Amino acid sequence: MTPVCANRYRSLAYATMWLAFVALGLSLSHAALAQDNNMGGCAANENANSERCSETADPTDDTPHFALDWVPLAAVPESLRDRECLNCKGAYIDPLAQENTSVPLEEEHIRALANSTQMQGNEIIMTGEANAVQGYRRMRSDEVLIDRTDESSILTGNITLREPNLLLLGDSAEINSKTGEAVVYNSQFVFHSEHMRGSADILERDLEGLIHVHNGTFTYCPPGENDWVVLAKEMEFNLDNGLATLHHAKVEVEGVPAFYTPWLRIPLDDRRRTGVLWPDFGNDSNGGLDVSAPVYINLAPNYDALYVPRYIEERGLNNALQLRYLNPLLGQWLVGGAYMADDKKYSDQTSETGSSDRWLGVVKQNGLFQQRWQSRVDYSKASDVDYMKDLETSSIDAQRKTSLLQMASLNYLGDSWLTTLLTQQFQSLADDISKGYEAIPQISSTYRGSSNPFTVKPIFLAQYSNFDNQRDVVTGQRAYGEAGLSYPMLWSFGHFKPTLKYRQVNYELNDSTLFQDNSPSAGAPLANLDAGLIFDRQTRFAGRRFLQTLEPRVYYLYSKYEDQTDQPLFDTAELTFTYSQLFRETRFAGHDRLDDANQVSLGLISRLIDDESGRNLLTASVGQIYYFDDRQVRQGLNAAPQERSTSEIAGELLARPTEHLGLRTSVVWNPEEDNFNSGFFEGSYQPDNGSIFNIGYSYRRLAPAFNNRQLTNEVSVSSYLPLDNNWSIFASMSYSLEDDISVEDMFGVEYDSCCWTARLLQLRYYNNDSGAIPNFSNPNLERESTIQFQVLLKGMGGFGNRITNIMQTMIRGFDEREY
Repeated sequence: MTPVCANRYRSLAYATMWLAFVALGLSLSHAALAQDNNMGGCAANENANSERCSETADPTDDTPHFALDWVPLAAVPESLRDRECLNCKGAYIDPLAQENTSVPLEEEHIRALANSTQMQGNEIIMTGEANAVQGYRRMRSDEVLIDRTDESSILTGNITLREPNLLLLGDSAEINSKTGEAVVYNSQFVFHSEHMRGSADILERDLEGLIHVHNGTFTYCPPGENDWVVLAKEMEFNLDNGLATLHHAKVEVEGVPAFYTPWLRIPLDDRRRTGVLWPDFGNDSNGGLDVSAPVYINLAPNYDALYVPRYIEERGLNNALQLRYLNPLLGQWLVGGAYMADDKKYSDQTSETGSSDRWLGVVKQNGLFQQRWQSRVDYSKASDVDYMKDLETSSIDAQRKTSLLQMASLNYLGDSWLTTLLTQQFQSLADDISKGYEAIPQISSTYRGSSNPFTVKPIFLAQYSNFDNQRDVVTGQRAYGEAGLSYPMLWSFGHFKPTLKYRQVNYELNDSTLFQDNSPSAGAPLANLDAGLIFDRQTRFAGRRFLQTLEPRVYYLYSKYEDQTDQPLFDTAELTFTYSQLFRETRFAGHDRLDDANQVSLGLISRLIDDESGRNLLTASVGQIYYFDDRQVRQGLNAAPQERSTSEIAGELLARPTEHLGLRTSVVWNPEEDNFNSGFFEGSYQPDNGSIFNIGYSYRRLAPAFNNRQLTNEVSVSSYLPLDNNWSIFASMSYSLEDDISVEDMFGVEYDSCCWTARLLQLRYYNNDSGAIPNFSNPNLERESTIQFQVLLKGMGGFGNRITNIMQTMIRGFDEREY
């Protein structure tokens, strides 16, 4: 296991080293000053920095809490009372938090002062507030005895060492400036920002520079509380290789030992280390008890491995392995997979001839060579269509995937050209969805040029694709190209952009009974005019000044009709109508259809901008398309032309009236039928107390033949609600108003103390495909459930991270707090 707090010990080790250098500075300073027996410390020395002297005053108090910079809640300024402060009923407040740390300490002199200094032969005795200051570092002791012959020092009484984010206390110390050896007895330390504190009977630096901690402890808990604490009989810190070794280490919870190891190695910096990560636990109706124990293996600076054995009670042992590799020429690679031999539960569901072995393979790559060549691989393949549903239980989105992407691409980024080589296919994960076409390969070249206004911009796109399919359907090759010119004009008050181009598509089809011509082609000219204006005015409301805009836009599109009823459909589909569709030059995705058009789109946008902050508070958009001709080119070969003279009316609203409240909605209204075809609403409110409230509504009218249903009508709510400083509840639900049933619901409770956090969650969901509409009358439709438990020791980590993934997916805006 790798405790997060291990990195804090590096600063503690450096602090021990600094004691040796301070002792040398004390010796040099007072060798010159001790001749003046009247030296009286800060007040007696005219050159003393009175401000810095006051900062190094004795921090001790009647209570040990104050000595550790711990401030009770009642004394914490209101501006610093965050949720952590409220939970802990106080906070560590660093008196050096505002110190300037930009100047290296090597460039700062050590200044030393004391109330009384005496010389006895080669010894210097400093008593009463012996202080040393070097830049942003401070040290004090009741008494210092310096032997100038062997350059050793003995510090006695209330030793305090400070620097920003570090406090080190001790009863006494022995330091040898010549050898660098140092020993601090009965020490305590605090890391303010990390909310960590600890102690050691002996803190020692040896001749080789190794730091030894004898009987050391550390915890995230505030002074006076030890809900959990890590103890080790011996700790050894090696700053050169960035490792700490703990001997006979244990974790105590409420004074009861909960974990013990005779040997433990933890990192002190960001260098990767081989080790065991926190385990994960869960339980669900899809497999029963689920336990995994990740092991990280650091093989080399540029490649590593992660092995995750995972036991699922009703299925067996799943072995997952992930390898990462980084190379300046080959890019960043991830190769991984999982294998389960003889899935016991799956074997009961399959036929006798089917294999019960389950596996998943993944290959991903991203590379950029000489800022010109860009490569990407995203390939996943599963043993069966149910793999993601059964075994990817940490993510609902992954369980509902209907296909796995299998692609590889290579881009050349020229000064004016973008050339792409692509191969792409999908593995279907749904029994009722046929496997689509494979583009193996697809080569595209696009002229990018400059985007400067008031210059002619050439348009050129050429694409060659070879489409294959494992089913008995038409396959073949397609060549698509377009060429033309545009002339963008841009002013502060608006824009105007005319575009003229020609599109051409040619096919070479394999022998097919569906089409008479194996080499069909089509070509059509296209022209559009895009114009918009921006009007603005100053306005006032509720004592605030705003800038309001009114932005009308007109978009005319013409494209000649070309008969394509004798041409296949490889990768093309009609786009869903929304506001953004008003200003597109095609209503299709893909290049199989050259849509005909003679239409004008009218749109209007209005924005409300805060005059002081410049923040966009509200954006409202509405628009409609007016058709002058019927649209004869359709996705289906035998589909009837679209004869409506107007489109639906599309509108969108995005509002952010405050930093805590956000609203977003989109609707498509059919004026001929006087109803909504689709719409959604999302609202989110996140006040300063950490609460999250989300509400959503979606509505979509479906084609009559789709699942024998006419519409989907669903409302969703989610929330994370702190009940007090410790207890919180969180929940999420998606509810079908049409079927009067909960499609997905989750409820959980959280206890968040100053030292640790615990969560318990129950999730119920239907195991349907992503984007699919469950048919609740289907007797084979099953509701799955899962129970997850999570414990986090703050500053250390914990187990049960699946809960975090579920909460981030189902509660929009939830982010795990950093500890």
